[in-house]
Amino acid sequence: MKKVLFSVIFVTFFYVFAHADTDVISRVSVEGLKNVKPRAVTSVIESKKDKTYDAETSRDDIRSILELGFFDDVEARFDKNSGELTFAVLEKPYIERINFKGNKQFSRGKLKSESVLKEKEYYDLGKFEETKRKINNLYREAGYTDCRIDVYPTTDPDTNQMTISFLITENNRITIGGVKIEGVISFKEKKAVKLMKTKANKVFKEDIFQADLRAIENFYKNNGYMDYMFVSSSDTYNEDRTKMFLTLNISEGIKYELGNISYDGNFSVSDKEMKKLIKLKKGSIFNQEKIYESIQGIYEIYSDKGYLHALVSPSFDKGSKDGVVDVTISIKENSVVYVGNIYVDGLVSTKEKVIKREVLLKEGNVLAAGKVRRSVEKIYNLGFMESAEPQILPTGSPDIMDLAFNVTEGKPGMITAGAGYSSVDQFVGSLQFQHMNLFGLAQRLNLLWEFGARRQNYEIDWTEPWIFDKNASLTLSAYNIERKRDYASTVDAYKENRVGFSAKVGPRISDYISLLFGYTYENVKLSDITLVGQEREDFERAAGMDLSRDRTSSVVGQIAYDTRDYIFDPTRGQRQLLSLQVAGGPLGGNVNFVKGMFKSTWFFPTFWKLVLSVNLNFGAIGPYGGQNDVPIYERFYVGGADTVRGYKYRTEIGPVDGGQFMSVLNVEYKFPIVAEKGRTILQGAFFYDIGGTWAKFGDINFSLGTGDNNLRSGVGFGIRFATPVFPLRLDWGYGLNHRPGDSLQQFYFTIGNVF
Repeated sequence: MKKVLFSVIFVTFFYVFAHADTDVISRVSVEGLKNVKPRAVTSVIESKKDKTYDAETSRDDIRSILELGFFDDVEARFDKNSGELTFAVLEKPYIERINFKGNKQFSRGKLKSESVLKEKEYYDLGKFEETKRKINNLYREAGYTDCRIDVYPTTDPDTNQMTISFLITENNRITIGGVKIEGVISFKEKKAVKLMKTKANKVFKEDIFQADLRAIENFYKNNGYMDYMFVSSSDTYNEDRTKMFLTLNISEGIKYELGNISYDGNFSVSDKEMKKLIKLKKGSIFNQEKIYESIQGIYEIYSDKGYLHALVSPSFDKGSKDGVVDVTISIKENSVVYVGNIYVDGLVSTKEKVIKREVLLKEGNVLAAGKVRRSVEKIYNLGFMESAEPQILPTGSPDIMDLAFNVTEGKPGMITAGAGYSSVDQFVGSLQFQHMNLFGLAQRLNLLWEFGARRQNYEIDWTEPWIFDKNASLTLSAYNIERKRDYASTVDAYKENRVGFSAKVGPRISDYISLLFGYTYENVKLSDITLVGQEREDFERAAGMDLSRDRTSSVVGQIAYDTRDYIFDPTRGQRQLLSLQVAGGPLGGNVNFVKGMFKSTWFFPTFWKLVLSVNLNFGAIGPYGGQNDVPIYERFYVGGADTVRGYKYRTEIGPVDGGQFMSVLNVEYKFPIVAEKGRTILQGAFFYDIGGTWAKFGDINFSLGTGDNNLRSGVGFGIRFATPVFPLRLDWGYGLNHRPGDSLQQFYFTIGNVF
């Protein structure tokens, strides 16, 4: 019993001794509040009732309270006797109302929208100054250069609530009365003034004026006047300060032509390559822009060879002869830079090897800038990356740089349902599941069901882009497609049903060249023929086969050269495609034909992100092995959404039974409407199409007209939607070579690009 009593006394004594200097918070209070609720303060602090007071925690609490933005000052006091912790705050004035007086040019609502200070918020000096600046700039941009803004803030000491009154004296609106340029000798003054966007009756804007000065300087220095100088500018006003008269003073200097053009230091780039890069010729006038273009071209070829530290500097010698300048371009190559480590950052579900195998550089390779750019394009062409930004990172060695790709994954898969209408298929509905990055390995799966009055379509496709981790793709497909076809003047003349499967292997020979080999087996059935009389006889003669069932067994070989920057919406580059398909013979089936196709597509970037694209198609098909003709469903038909728009598919261009030869040219000019994250998601297009089909080689006729063997052309415009799964097209085409009685225009709603 004594031992137990002794233990209790000892523990009690130890506890009292250990906590003798401990301060426990008995109460937390906030002083100085007028508009802020106490709860807003106490909710952000760590010091609480019944906790031990800690000075460091209290200092952190002060910072948290100040970060609320409601207070100019906060002080903490702790009373050891009572245990009370008090935060004394100096509250910012609460803005009850903002008034604008004297404003005639802009409404109160417009000025309030410009104001960074807002009613029912707390006053901030920085926001106050920013508001004055923005309102002043608003008036200056509208021409009210003499506008004066006076501000009168008043605060009720009892409530700490503030009213801010902006008193605006707008004064006169000042526009430009005229612009003169003094010192113009070699050109008419009017020519120099036309280079400027600062013009009479417009408002003077400093940024536009500075751009005008650069435009005049570039004009002179691109026309031989390398010593051109802007000397000064002055402005005067009319008596009532409504007009501003601007005078520029320039010094043209003398006009120079190019003398000797030389270069040195190019050990890794041949003289032949250098001559191609330098856009200068002896005897031509001095042109600063061409000099810059030449220097940029030299930098690019050196960076493509790994000389990232190369220096290119031009020098000019005017001493040889008056009005003649010799140009020397000196190159200091420095050392080649090699790739150290390659990193990929930002991956969530994608395996790292999926990105790395698209990178054309490996550790230890020369760090060629061109291959970095192309690698970025290949990463985007996977189809599920929203961004891919390369970074070159220094290492301990100046000759070795690490390469990092910062990527952001997009949505790789989506289930979509939609409906549309086209002149070919009328109302069409679709349900599709597509995934472009199965298991994070960039495998693609597509399940599609299309249904409508004239079309039923079931498709399944699966693609492995790197089969067995080799640089080759494998695609397996199966489909069941049923469509109603027109013939001559009869709509829904018969039903065409195709059921089949295919397997394709596509080895990539290089970054730009790829091959494809495939096998397809399908059953084709033509049924439900509604034709009567002569049209039925013509159709059965043209079909020339057992209409109940045909079996096609074929192989295809294809070679493609593709330099497009972004395959889903190219802005530059080209794609050349040559393919040959052979059906029947030793492959089996009861259909024998050989079909060859050549497709050449080009994309040219122009001004304002507009893209000119040109596509040229040639095709030929013929029977062999004792078969007299080509199946009607394998022949070429022109017209509709994918060839010559403005005409009905199959029935308005070429022979009614289709042709064995085909040629189509498409020209499109696309322009962006809506862009997001650097990619165009909505764009418009103007187009011109021309093409035709012919039954035999001797019928080929490249003149425009309305006959079966004539080419037909059409023009129109369209809208392109870039959805996460597939592109959508809305096109309106107007045919220029219709027969009397034909509909002159067609409307198309289509999935996929024209080319």
